[in-house]
Amino acid sequence: MSNLLIYAETILFGKELTVKKDHCLIISDGKIKEILPKRDGLAKIQPGWEVIDLGKVTLMPGMIESHNHLALDARLHGHLEMMDSEPSKLTILALNSLKDDLLSGVTTARCMGDRHYIDTTLKEEIANGRVIGPNLIVSGIGMRGRHGHGFVGIPHSGVEEIRKTCRENLFRGCDHLKVFITGGAPPENSTHIPYYLSFEEIKTVVDEGAQLGVTVSSHCIGGQGLKVAVAAGVHAFDHLYCASDEEIELLIKNDKWAVLTSGVFLDPAREEFCPPKKVAAVRRCREQVRERMKTLIKSGIKYALGTDGNHTFLYKEVVYARELGASAVDALKGVTVRAAELCGISHKTGYIHDNMDADIIAVKGNPLEDANTLKNVCFVMKNGVIYKRF
Repeated sequence: MSNLLIYAETILFGKELTVKKDHCLIISDGKIKEILPKRDGLAKIQPGWEVIDLGKVTLMPGMIESHNHLALDARLHGHLEMMDSEPSKLTILALNSLKDDLLSGVTTARCMGDRHYIDTTLKEEIANGRVIGPNLIVSGIGMRGRHGHGFVGIPHSGVEEIRKTCRENLFRGCDHLKVFITGGAPPENSTHIPYYLSFEEIKTVVDEGAQLGVTVSSHCIGGQGLKVAVAAGVHAFDHLYCASDEEIELLIKNDKWAVLTSGVFLDPAREEFCPPKKVAAVRRCREQVRERMKTLIKSGIKYALGTDGNHTFLYKEVVYARELGASAVDALKGVTVRAAELCGISHKTGYIHDNMDADIIAVKGNPLEDANTLKNVCFVMKNGVIYKRF
């Protein structure tokens, strides 16, 4: 493959997203080979090289969506009920969302459960170039209690049912395992947060994954279920809408990951596409969730950001993180550097540096000055292949 030189007025470089002005990247064989001043890059050009001058844009790492469901599309009316659709319909939904996400600047997506192993199948198809979409970190079938929450999860009762699904997930090449521990919002008129998997069931998932070096991620809003999951060895806690100060301290003490999906409660635009009962719960809990998210960010816990199926709107999660108190760099790391660390892929993507995968996007404006500029993605490259350019 011939070399490609890309110039941009601003480049966010390295793990600290340091601003470099008037620099360029040399791309070859899907990798970033060099980052150097524009004049030095131009001096290296050889016959056959392609040169792309993106001009007054910011070149940055491709975004990583840390809580995605491929077939769950929160932009559609009835999206929750659609999860009971036949596999062919769910696959079509997933194909559409994958393409939309990639063109919005998402070059990697952490999948948090899909029916019928749609995610594991599409991961392979993307890797082989037969489907357009982000690179995928997949979890296969999400495991929930028979009496518990989880629109995309499959009900389980008892350790052996759990073990069987774990092994099938691992056989199919899942990168992590997913459990649904709590509901999505606290019940009305109660401080108790129910949880639906026992310590033994959760520990079984952790142990099965550990045998192959695979971690466990969880749907968990807080409460006693969080404490049980920490004791069982769960790696990442997604949502945490109701996590108390004590529970946040417990997560930090045990070096756990938080994945914030603030828009589920804070974005009024999502209400149109949800059933009335869910909208009522969202409105009832919105301010409580806002305060908990502020506390999480202020606590210093390591966190990444995700949309929970609100495809193309990952930029909003960065905007919310800023509004909730995160610094500009810290919020942007939530969809780049830290998200890669969460997914276990920081050795190859998540920031711009020599010898990293060429997962790169360009935005009109500077996202460190205004996070809303992340919705203005004008260039997308994944593994050195250009998917969007204008």
